[in-house]
Parts: sequence; structure tokens; C-alpha cells
Amino acid sequence: MEPLRVPAIEIVDEDGAVRARLGVRDDGGVALDLADEDGMVRATVVVEPGGSAAVKLADRAGSWRATLGAWLDGTTGLDLWDAERRQRVSLREDADGPNGVAVWDPMGHLRALLAAGPAGDRECSVEFWDADGAYRAGVGAWPDGGTGMELLDERGTLRGRVGQRAEGVSTVELHAADGGHRAAMGEFPDGTGRLTLWDGAGAAGGRRGRHDPVRWGC
Repeated sequence: MEPLRVPAIEIVDEDGAVRARLGVRDDGGVALDLADEDGMVRATVVVEPGGSAAVKLADRAGSWRATLGAWLDGTTGLDLWDAERRQRVSLREDADGPNGVAVWDPMGHLRALLAAGPAGDRECSVEFWDADGAYRAGVGAWPDGGTGMELLDERGTLRGRVGQRAEGVSTVELHAADGGHRAAMGEFPDGTGRLTLWDGAGAAGGRRGRHDPVRWGC
């Protein structure tokens, strides 16, 4: 028996409405489209002409809301969109990194990122942006073996940091609005633990070492 060879197959319901179509598209891709009772395509499995493959899901209005794909550039991902077709969440795998989850707000600003890699840039981190698109906070483990958390103001100025360096030194730092040091407490390579305070001009006015009394000079 010879196989059936046709450019497309359509499945209809009892009213004659097309509910599924499997066929070759005009652009050379091949797709399976599934429609609801109103004829709106709600799900598509497609292999694009260039070789990308994807599963797409739409809402009742026909707006694509979710895409799971293996793309031509070698990446794979899951992307979620709102009813206005604005990307809100992305789960991404990329050989060149970063790999992780990104979240956008309704205005299109990146607000949060949980990512690992790329090698040499980050080991893994969680990062946050404000509604104006300014980077405000991050927690991470870095390729040099250090870990840390940093807080920035709306202008992008570093205001606070808690960290542990690769050599085992741990510090807590506070910075003024101009980025200058105002306070630092930590364990240092010479084995001492110190608290240092700076005045508005950048002069260290108070310091306490392992055997030193506290001197408040600010």
C-alpha cells in the first residue's frame, strides 16, 4: 500500500470547522496547529525553515503567551508573555551563558535575574533592578572563590557591601552618596579584626584593631 502523500491534513468537527491542521507552510516550515471551538489557533508545534523547533501556546484572544523552543543559535528556552505580548519571564539555557531565569515588569524593564555563568564573569548570582531600570542589589558567588552581597542607590552608586573574599577575608562596608567609604568592619589578612570610620572628606577618624580601643573621630 502506497503511503498517503499530501501537503496538509485538516481535521474538522461535526460542524465542519477546522480544529487541527498538519502541513507544510508557505515559508517551508512544517507545523501542527490546534484550534478551539471558535477556530482560534491555541497551540502550535512547529519546525521552522532554519531548523528551530518550538511549541507555542496562545490565549483565547489568539495572543501567544508561552513558547518552548530549541533555537537555531543553539540555545533552548521557555518564554512567557502577558496579554499585551510583553515578555515577562524567560528561562534560558545557553552554552555561552548566562543560564537562568529573568523577570521583566509590564514596562519592559528587567527586574530580577537568577543566573549561572558565563565562565569568568559569574559563578552564580541573584540580581535586582528597580522600576527605572537601575541595578540595585545583587548576591553572588564569583569565579575567584569569593561571595558577597551589594546594595546600590537609584543613581547606581554602591552604598553597602557584605563579602567574603577568596582568601577568607570577610568585610562589611558602607559608602556615602558620593561612593566614598564611611564605615568598614572586617577580618583582614594580617589576622586582625578592625572597625574603621571615615568622615565626609574621606579621612579615617576611628579605628579599632584586635588590641586597640575604639576611637570615634567622625
